[in-house]
Amino acid sequence: MEHRARLSTHRVLAIGFTCMGVFLLLSLVTNIIQGTNNHRLQNEQKVAVTPMLFDAPFAVSQNQSDASYLQQLALSFIALRLNVTPETVEASHAVLLAFVKPAAQNELKVTLAEDAKRIKANNVNSAFYQTSVKVFPASNRVDIRGELKTWIGNSQPYTELKHYVLELKREDGITWLSRFGEVEHEK
Repeated sequence: MEHRARLSTHRVLAIGFTCMGVFLLLSLVTNIIQGTNNHRLQNEQKVAVTPMLFDAPFAVSQNQSDASYLQQLALSFIALRLNVTPETVEASHAVLLAFVKPAAQNELKVTLAEDAKRIKANNVNSAFYQTSVKVFPASNRVDIRGELKTWIGNSQPYTELKHYVLELKREDGITWLSRFGEVEHEK
């Protein structure tokens, strides 16, 4: 009689430890799945963003953005740099510089300061009318072609065909302008 009770007790303890081991294993698997889901939610969550000067929202994640967002943001940057008057040039360029990483601002800051000085000295008004926009989302690059009309004083507008390349970088939920360049074409 005593022998059977001891075997029964060992059997109950073995079943209890086995059940606790299974629950522990299931808990561990569940925690790993939850951790993976939390990581994905933090880094891949889409956020609706409306760029300046536009009223259409676009979805962006922590480190990625779609083609529509890149296009609208690039057009906003073009407007800030090229649609200027002597009265608005400094304010527009200051806003544009706010989207450039502080460590990378030096080269663009010098270029914008030279442009602002010429615009103020010669009473220049300019407006850019885009004719084509190509977006390359894989490289976060936007090519914009168009006409730049320039008025010096009260003269007739001078029209030039221009081609600009803007490279954007999205890091930690912030979109930075990493390059704003003009493409020179052979004639």
